[in-house]
Amino acid sequence: MAKTKRSESQPGTLMLIGGAEDKFEQKFLLKWFFESSGGRKARIVVLPSASESEESGAIYLQVFTDFGARSVEIIPLFKRDDADLSDVTRELVKATGIFMTGGDQSKIAHILHGTASLRAIKGAYERGATIGGTSAGAAVMSDPMIASGIGGSLARSGMVKLGEGLGLTQSLLIDQHFHQRNRLGRLLTAVLSYPDMLGIGVDEDTAAVIRHNDHLSVIGRGTVTIVDPSEAHSANVATTPDKSPLAFSRIVLHTLVHGNRFDLNKREMMSQE
Repeated sequence: MAKTKRSESQPGTLMLIGGAEDKFEQKFLLKWFFESSGGRKARIVVLPSASESEESGAIYLQVFTDFGARSVEIIPLFKRDDADLSDVTRELVKATGIFMTGGDQSKIAHILHGTASLRAIKGAYERGATIGGTSAGAAVMSDPMIASGIGGSLARSGMVKLGEGLGLTQSLLIDQHFHQRNRLGRLLTAVLSYPDMLGIGVDEDTAAVIRHNDHLSVIGRGTVTIVDPSEAHSANVATTPDKSPLAFSRIVLHTLVHGNRFDLNKREMMSQE
């Protein structure tokens, strides 16, 4: 299970879940989030903003309550004005774990951008909180973020739409439901537009765990694909005709499974835990 001891000088943990995580049987990934947030001392806030439905947070409320968290609360942030309310930000500031549900990442970004709630989330993270998200809740953590796109293994101009994300990480571009929805092409297209960033494709019922902005660990049943374009040679994405294949070379792909670790600074695999 996750360690709960935190450093005062380092940020907390980002937990990027690829969607469709087990919520009813072993609940391995959600148990990991609970432990990382402090276990029975955890104060967890669930944000269902991506779905615009409080019901989408209800299952997580039940799961984390059953695990024995000290406090679990759903905050129905569905309007930008509500994201500046003092009682909302007060709960986010106190949280040791903040969990964002699936849905539409653009909805989360629209509601939170430039608000006191986003500042509170970032503050909680900087103080050591675990920020978790599944599906859209994972994709929105980066800035820029993958907002939408089409499936396919071939990178094509215009197959991905990028937008302004929450900025909890500015070095990663995150995609989810990765192999299940055949999203390699759109992740390749995204990183060719931002060659200083790493692409992270997370399968369903799988999580990429980022600690202190420098180490990534994989947990769960599937894989995490890392796309490194730092040495790539490619056509100019902006001038390639829409939907046309993109020519590129020297992109490095890494496939990681449960227990694998990756150094995000050195951009290489690490020994297993």
